[in-house]
Amino acid sequence: MIEEILFVVGSVAILLGAIYDLIAAIGLLRFPDFYMRSHAATVGTIGGATLPVFGAGLVALVYHPLGSQRFFMAGIAFTVGVLILLIAPTGSHSLVSAVYFGRIGKKSKLVIDQLEEDLPKRSDVAELVKEHEEIPGEEEEPMFSFRRVGR
Repeated sequence: MIEEILFVVGSVAILLGAIYDLIAAIGLLRFPDFYMRSHAATVGTIGGATLPVFGAGLVALVYHPLGSQRFFMAGIAFTVGVLILLIAPTGSHSLVSAVYFGRIGKKSKLVIDQLEEDLPKRSDVAELVKEHEEIPGEEEEPMFSFRRVGR
């Protein structure tokens, strides 16, 4: 009885993952800017990859022709699912914040952007870089040098 329930729950999780992937693909095609598209990609990663992996783990747990390997396969599936849940949001956040702080991606017009108020201006950043550049002549002497040997 419990095996049939786990099999059905696992199969439904795999089907839901396919639906998440379909929704994410539509979002990637339809959303207008980078930030919204990255949201769709993250939804596809979290829902479209984690749910089927957990579902496959449940199905493997009750699939007796695998023998004792079913516990190993289920454990690997659950471990991969947890790793995806931990890594995918962190990676997408890092990518989006790099694009935002680098001012690379175009963003839609916002009513208010409280984060932009705290960002330094490009001229301020260039001034800071100039202050921390090395002054010519103050470098250390090289430990070796290359010279051309003529024949």
